[in-house]
Amino acid sequence: MNQGASVAGEEVQELEVKTIPYWMLLLMLGITQVTSVPEVFFTLKLVSLLGGYKRTSQSNILDNMNREKLYDLIQSSPGAYFNEIVKRTGLNRGTVRYHVDLLEAEHMIVCHKVKGKMRYFQNSSTYDEKDMTVIAALRNDMTRQIILEIFNSERINNETLAKTIGISTSSMSWHMKRLVELGIVRADKDGRYATYSIDPDYSDSVEGFLHLHLEQTESPDKE
Repeated sequence: MNQGASVAGEEVQELEVKTIPYWMLLLMLGITQVTSVPEVFFTLKLVSLLGGYKRTSQSNILDNMNREKLYDLIQSSPGAYFNEIVKRTGLNRGTVRYHVDLLEAEHMIVCHKVKGKMRYFQNSSTYDEKDMTVIAALRNDMTRQIILEIFNSERINNETLAKTIGISTSSMSWHMKRLVELGIVRADKDGRYATYSIDPDYSDSVEGFLHLHLEQTESPDKE
């Protein structure tokens, strides 16, 4: 078996069993209309050589070293975003895009967009939509501190939160607006002021994933 040049980490090989792309099949059929029998056999061999490649499926998709590296990172760091994956793997953007698209096409990973940023997660029904939203939020250090404080306090207002975290009330209002929009936190009017609490629909996800991120020594998101 002969090995060729590497393209995006893929090993190009001449295989005994080959799959001919549809466009090559059409080309071959067209040529048979205008060529002699010997030329047809030559064309068949040429198309076979050009079309020889190893089909990617779930059974062999992690045989590629770069793709395995990407999958391991996404599996161990759920919610990683594209630029983070590029930085942490040391691969160029084109290579990362190529392998991420293959992993998604084979349903090995899923993408979840949160506030304009695409996040990547292991598939196999590991996470539901609420889980992915919570994990993405918890990956930011400031947001994680705020969610933790609300989770421990049950109900807390903007001014108390800002004082506890150590930021201005206007900055805290910005963070709270985002968390309410995501659905993780709900705001209830208490007289002139709003008090914040974890939305019951997200409480299980918050409780389930908080401990994973509290163990981190470095914030993966810098927003």
